[in-house]
Amino acid sequence: MKSRIRQWLVERPRLGGFQRARVGAFLLVPILAACSDTTGPARFVSITPASQTVVLQTVPTGKFLHTSVTLTNNSLFRVTWGGSCGVSLEKKIDYAFIENADGPTPPWFTVWSAVCAALSAEAVAIFYAPLQPGQSVSIPIDIPVTLTGTPRFDGSPGEYRVHLSLATQIFNSQYRVIPHDLSVSDPFSVVAQ
Repeated sequence: MKSRIRQWLVERPRLGGFQRARVGAFLLVPILAACSDTTGPARFVSITPASQTVVLQTVPTGKFLHTSVTLTNNSLFRVTWGGSCGVSLEKKIDYAFIENADGPTPPWFTVWSAVCAALSAEAVAIFYAPLQPGQSVSIPIDIPVTLTGTPRFDGSPGEYRVHLSLATQIFNSQYRVIPHDLSVSDPFSVVAQ
């Protein structure tokens, strides 16, 4: 009789814990599988281009990409952006993915970046006022067409997006860099004149 009681006291809770984990998994998996971009968690920020289509402007010094993006802080925390030092332009390249150890390389490549873009978001955060929750700021994008240098914006038609160096300060702790995929604008098209 003692062994049955001991068996019930020792083995029964172990089975119960496993059963609870299994039931929890059955409930959690469909919820996670149902998440998509529209049902998933909100992004820290939204970066929206002023126009979905941009035509290059011609000025006496050459051609320029002249547009702007609106950065909106959707989070509950302060977000700091790197000003003109934290802006780069990426172009979508439509050819086969290149496999590497981390998986396929994304089709977006940097074609222009500000000279001072090498500063980390934490270093830049010290110099710029943070964007409070719910606030927005319009960021001008003025990029010259150049045929030399690397990376270079050659003005070719295609799909582009802007990347901003962003950091957030959660609960007055150190600044944390917002990941690259969460700090890029919605795409826009550059069309030929």
